[in-house]
Amino acid sequence: MKLNSLSRTHQLVLGALMGAINVIFALVSSYLFAFSLLIMLFLPLASIIVAINIELKYYPVYLLGTLALALVLNLGNIDNTLFFLLPILTSGLAFGLLIKYNIPDIIILLVVSGINLLTTLITIPIINLIYDINFLAVFATFIGFNNLEYGALVLPSILTLLAVMQTLITLVIVTQDAALFRLEINTNYWPYVNLVNLVFSAQLCVISLFFVKIGLALLFIVILLMLYQIIHLFKKHLNLAWSTLLAAIILAIVGIAIFENYTPFPFYFGIIFAFIPVVISDVLWLYISRKKDKEQDEGTI
Repeated sequence: MKLNSLSRTHQLVLGALMGAINVIFALVSSYLFAFSLLIMLFLPLASIIVAINIELKYYPVYLLGTLALALVLNLGNIDNTLFFLLPILTSGLAFGLLIKYNIPDIIILLVVSGINLLTTLITIPIINLIYDINFLAVFATFIGFNNLEYGALVLPSILTLLAVMQTLITLVIVTQDAALFRLEINTNYWPYVNLVNLVFSAQLCVISLFFVKIGLALLFIVILLMLYQIIHLFKKHLNLAWSTLLAAIILAIVGIAIFENYTPFPFYFGIIFAFIPVVISDVLWLYISRKKDKEQDEGTI
């Protein structure tokens, strides 16, 4: 919620209040795992409220103060504080900061998801060191992967999915209730999505040669961006959108067949073939829309 300009004291009070809320929910989630999932999805809202209402210089005070209090009050479950609460705090602050500067929603989704995932990955070695365990193996077993080799393969993708879903749900909530929170969310289409997706696709092709697990996680990001582009097309040009979706599905099937029979890579990497019609359609639509804008400007003159 965007409040009126707050004094230094009010900013610190707001940070302390939201920090206390974070700590309370973190304590409860230590004993109720199902509640932890709800916290991962909705608790970032507290940090978003803090981020859009306090000055940047107070962010570390809020982050470190909340984290320290949670660690002190929950010494028996340090792993819960690090694995759940820390990513929530960092991603929530990043989310609010990007909203404050009117950054497009797709960039918010990518950046905040990346920060969330990176923070999670940083906490894992710390947890391993404290408890002398392999946290990823324990986590894979906990979520039902009895085959640890397969669990290790898909776990980076699962962590990526969790980070993206948390950010996406928060983004949907904030966007739908923007008036309630007194916020303005930039939902305009970002014209450089193609370029970003091309970069991710290139990274996927290279990294998959050496690290299949990371490649699988990148594939998920590429699919997410393709869906974003197709959804945008449905809003603007229905026939082009349906044609793009159909072509993407056909090429994905062809790609899967090629990868399954003619390459040493997992078959699902063939989905990247679907990127081709999406790129073409996106460029075509940008060309059409800019041409229309130019014609309208000339007509006005």
